[in-house]
Amino acid sequence: MADSCSMASPTLPEVPAGPDHDPDEVPRRRVAVIATLVAVAVLLTGWVYVLFVYDPGLMIDELADRSFPTQAEQVCAAAKAELEQLPRAEVAQSADERADVVARSNLVLSQMLADLGPLTPTGSPVANEAVSEWLDDWATYLGNRESYVENLQVDDDARFLESTKGSDTRGITRAINAFAQVNRMESCTTPADLS
Repeated sequence: MADSCSMASPTLPEVPAGPDHDPDEVPRRRVAVIATLVAVAVLLTGWVYVLFVYDPGLMIDELADRSFPTQAEQVCAAAKAELEQLPRAEVAQSADERADVVARSNLVLSQMLADLGPLTPTGSPVANEAVSEWLDDWATYLGNRESYVENLQVDDDARFLESTKGSDTRGITRAINAFAQVNRMESCTTPADLS
Protein backbone atom coordinates (compact mmCIF):
# COMPACT_ATOMS: atom_id res chain seq x y z
CA MET A 1 0.00 0.00 0.00
CA ALA A 2 1.22 3.28 -0.87
CA ASP A 3 2.29 5.56 1.81
CA SER A 4 -0.48 7.84 2.61
CA CYS A 5 0.53 11.31 2.45
CA SER A 6 -1.34 13.72 4.44
CA MET A 7 -1.22 17.21 3.52
CA ALA A 8 -1.15 19.59 6.29
CA SER A 9 -2.92 22.83 5.75
CA PRO A 10 -0.51 25.65 5.53
CA THR A 11 -0.19 27.73 8.69
CA LEU A 12 -0.68 31.36 8.28
CA PRO A 13 1.34 33.70 10.40
CA GLU A 14 -0.63 35.21 13.24
CA VAL A 15 -1.85 38.68 12.49
CA PRO A 16 -1.80 40.94 15.51
CA ALA A 17 -5.28 41.84 16.51
CA GLY A 18 -6.26 45.38 15.54
CA PRO A 19 -7.92 47.79 17.88
CA ASP A 20 -11.37 46.83 18.77
CA HIS A 21 -13.73 48.89 16.76
CA ASP A 22 -16.46 50.19 18.96
CA PRO A 23 -19.53 50.71 16.82
CA ASP A 24 -20.44 53.75 19.01
CA GLU A 25 -17.06 55.47 18.45
CA VAL A 26 -17.96 57.16 15.16
CA PRO A 27 -21.17 58.76 16.49
CA ARG A 28 -19.32 59.95 19.61
CA ARG A 29 -16.64 61.61 17.50
CA ARG A 30 -19.29 63.21 15.36
CA VAL A 31 -21.07 64.56 18.47
CA ALA A 32 -17.77 65.94 19.85
CA VAL A 33 -16.98 67.71 16.57
CA ILE A 34 -20.48 69.17 16.34
CA ALA A 35 -20.37 70.32 19.98
CA THR A 36 -17.00 71.99 19.39
CA LEU A 37 -18.28 73.74 16.27
CA VAL A 38 -21.37 74.97 18.10
CA ALA A 39 -19.24 76.31 20.98
CA VAL A 40 -16.95 78.16 18.56
CA ALA A 41 -19.96 79.61 16.71
CA VAL A 42 -21.51 80.81 19.99
CA LEU A 43 -18.24 82.47 21.08
CA LEU A 44 -17.78 84.17 17.72
CA THR A 45 -21.38 85.39 17.75
CA GLY A 46 -20.87 86.78 21.26
CA TRP A 47 -17.74 88.70 20.23
CA VAL A 48 -19.40 90.08 17.11
CA TYR A 49 -22.30 91.27 19.28
CA VAL A 50 -20.03 92.88 21.89
CA LEU A 51 -17.78 94.56 19.35
CA PHE A 52 -20.28 95.74 16.77
CA VAL A 53 -23.83 95.69 18.16
CA TYR A 54 -23.86 96.11 21.96
CA ASP A 55 -24.29 99.63 23.31
CA PRO A 56 -23.44 99.63 27.01
CA GLY A 57 -25.00 103.03 27.58
CA LEU A 58 -23.82 105.05 30.52
CA MET A 59 -21.95 103.60 33.46
CA ILE A 60 -23.17 104.27 36.98
CA ASP A 61 -22.54 107.94 37.84
CA GLU A 62 -21.52 108.78 34.26
CA LEU A 63 -23.05 112.04 33.07
CA ALA A 64 -24.68 111.97 29.62
CA ASP A 65 -23.95 115.66 29.06
CA ARG A 66 -20.19 116.14 28.85
CA SER A 67 -20.22 119.90 29.51
CA PHE A 68 -19.79 119.70 33.29
CA PRO A 69 -16.97 117.13 33.17
CA THR A 70 -15.15 119.14 30.49
CA GLN A 71 -15.37 122.41 32.41
CA ALA A 72 -14.67 120.74 35.76
CA GLU A 73 -11.53 119.09 34.41
CA GLN A 74 -10.19 122.51 33.44
CA VAL A 75 -10.91 123.96 36.89
CA CYS A 76 -9.40 120.96 38.66
CA ALA A 77 -6.33 120.89 36.40
CA ALA A 78 -5.59 124.52 37.30
CA ALA A 79 -5.96 123.71 41.02
CA LYS A 80 -3.79 120.63 40.65
CA ALA A 81 -1.05 122.69 39.00
CA GLU A 82 -1.21 125.11 41.93
CA LEU A 83 -1.00 122.27 44.44
CA GLU A 84 2.06 120.88 42.71
CA GLN A 85 3.85 124.17 43.39
CA LEU A 86 3.41 123.69 47.15
CA PRO A 87 5.76 121.55 49.21
CA ARG A 88 4.36 118.11 50.04
CA ALA A 89 3.00 117.83 53.56
CA GLU A 90 4.59 114.42 54.01
CA VAL A 91 8.12 115.90 53.94
CA ALA A 92 7.42 118.61 56.53
CA GLN A 93 9.97 118.71 59.35
CA SER A 94 7.46 119.50 62.11
CA ALA A 95 3.75 119.34 62.85
CA ASP A 96 3.48 123.13 62.56
CA GLU A 97 5.13 123.10 59.15
CA ARG A 98 2.87 120.27 58.03
CA ALA A 99 -0.21 122.15 59.30
CA ASP A 100 0.90 125.23 57.34
CA VAL A 101 1.37 123.27 54.09
CA VAL A 102 -1.99 121.49 54.43
CA ALA A 103 -3.73 124.79 55.26
CA ARG A 104 -2.28 126.35 52.08
CA SER A 105 -3.39 123.40 49.95
CA ASN A 106 -6.84 123.57 51.58
CA LEU A 107 -7.18 127.16 50.35
CA VAL A 108 -6.49 125.98 46.79
CA LEU A 109 -9.04 123.17 47.12
CA SER A 110 -11.60 125.52 48.67
CA GLN A 111 -11.26 127.89 45.69
CA MET A 112 -11.56 124.92 43.33
CA LEU A 113 -14.86 123.94 44.96
CA ALA A 114 -16.09 127.54 44.79
CA ASP A 115 -15.30 127.55 41.04
CA LEU A 116 -16.99 124.17 40.46
CA GLY A 117 -20.25 125.11 42.21
CA PRO A 118 -21.64 127.42 39.49
CA LEU A 119 -20.89 124.77 36.84
CA THR A 120 -23.41 122.31 38.34
CA PRO A 121 -25.80 121.20 35.57
CA THR A 122 -29.32 122.61 35.83
CA GLY A 123 -30.95 121.03 32.78
CA SER A 124 -31.10 117.51 34.17
CA PRO A 125 -32.31 116.79 37.71
CA VAL A 126 -30.34 113.51 37.75
CA ALA A 127 -27.08 115.20 36.70
CA ASN A 128 -27.74 118.07 39.10
CA GLU A 129 -28.22 115.66 41.99
CA ALA A 130 -25.14 113.59 41.09
CA VAL A 131 -22.85 116.60 40.79
CA SER A 132 -24.28 118.22 43.93
CA GLU A 133 -23.66 115.03 45.91
CA TRP A 134 -20.11 114.85 44.54
CA LEU A 135 -19.45 118.47 45.52
CA ASP A 136 -20.90 117.76 48.99
CA ASP A 137 -18.49 114.83 49.31
CA TRP A 138 -15.65 117.16 48.35
CA ALA A 139 -16.81 119.65 51.00
CA THR A 140 -16.83 116.87 53.61
CA TYR A 141 -13.33 115.81 52.59
CA LEU A 142 -12.14 119.42 52.76
CA GLY A 143 -13.65 119.65 56.25
CA ASN A 144 -11.64 116.56 57.22
CA ARG A 145 -8.49 118.26 55.98
CA GLU A 146 -9.29 121.44 57.94
CA SER A 147 -9.84 119.39 61.11
CA TYR A 148 -6.47 117.77 60.47
CA VAL A 149 -4.80 121.19 60.40
CA GLU A 150 -6.46 122.11 63.71
CA ASN A 151 -5.40 118.80 65.26
CA LEU A 152 -1.80 119.25 64.10
CA GLN A 153 -1.65 122.60 65.86
CA VAL A 154 -2.30 120.95 69.23
CA ASP A 155 -0.94 117.43 68.69
CA ASP A 156 2.33 116.71 66.91
CA ASP A 157 1.21 113.11 66.31
CA ALA A 158 -2.23 113.94 64.90
CA ARG A 159 -3.40 111.71 62.09
CA PHE A 160 -5.61 112.57 59.15
CA LEU A 161 -9.06 111.07 59.72
CA GLU A 162 -11.29 110.69 56.70
CA SER A 163 -15.09 110.49 56.82
CA THR A 164 -16.74 107.35 55.54
CA LYS A 165 -19.57 107.22 53.06
CA GLY A 166 -22.41 104.77 52.81
CA SER A 167 -22.97 101.65 54.85
CA ASP A 168 -19.42 100.40 54.55
CA THR A 169 -16.27 101.71 56.16
CA ARG A 170 -14.66 103.02 53.00
CA GLY A 171 -13.36 106.56 53.00
CA ILE A 172 -15.19 109.35 51.24
CA THR A 173 -12.26 109.79 48.84
CA ARG A 174 -13.27 106.51 47.19
CA ALA A 175 -16.65 108.00 46.20
CA ILE A 176 -15.06 111.29 45.09
CA ASN A 177 -12.43 109.58 42.96
CA ALA A 178 -14.84 107.04 41.45
CA PHE A 179 -17.17 109.81 40.21
CA ALA A 180 -14.22 111.77 38.81
CA GLN A 181 -12.77 108.76 37.03
CA VAL A 182 -16.07 107.58 35.53
CA ASN A 183 -16.58 111.07 34.11
CA ARG A 184 -12.98 111.33 32.90
CA MET A 185 -12.08 114.20 35.24
CA GLU A 186 -8.71 112.81 36.35
CA SER A 187 -7.56 116.14 37.77
CA CYS A 188 -10.62 116.20 40.03
CA THR A 189 -9.52 113.22 42.12
CA THR A 190 -8.36 113.91 45.65
CA PRO A 191 -4.70 114.89 46.02
CA ALA A 192 -2.24 112.42 47.50
CA ASP A 193 -0.47 115.10 49.50
CA LEU A 194 -1.30 113.69 52.94
CA SER A 195 0.10 110.18 52.45
